[in-house]
Amino acid sequence: DLSVAHTIDRAARLRGAVGTDPYMAPEQCNPRNHPDRVGPPTDVFGLGATLQHAVSGSRPFPRDTGARDAEDITVRFPQLVNEPEPIGKDVPAPLVELIRAMLAPRAADRPSAADVVVALEPIIATLPLKHGRRRRKGGHDAVA
Repeated sequence: DLSVAHTIDRAARLRGAVGTDPYMAPEQCNPRNHPDRVGPPTDVFGLGATLQHAVSGSRPFPRDTGARDAEDITVRFPQLVNEPEPIGKDVPAPLVELIRAMLAPRAADRPSAADVVVALEPIIATLPLKHGRRRRKGGHDAVA
């Protein structure tokens, strides 16, 4: 969520929720009461939530209309207490496993951004290409 981007030092001093609710990591939703600090693993969580939304068509932690104004923080941020929704059977298993790891509640249990890139490369290599493109050696695309 680039509209609320902060330096790592400034993000570590956050005392309230900052971000787009459905894509926020637990430590971002409730920084005062969460043991993990806001940092790079927070971005991995947000990317995982975005990937799940992109491949499934729905958010990993749905909530009711009006939940943003709820007094109960777990209603506003269901990711604090709920498991992510199932992704769908048409999504390759390695991608489902990666997204699940990215959405781990504890920052220490999430893969690093570099690990996400490494894990995505073989997944992307197996995806069908658009008509008129062919895969070159090394996994890069070329227009045919």
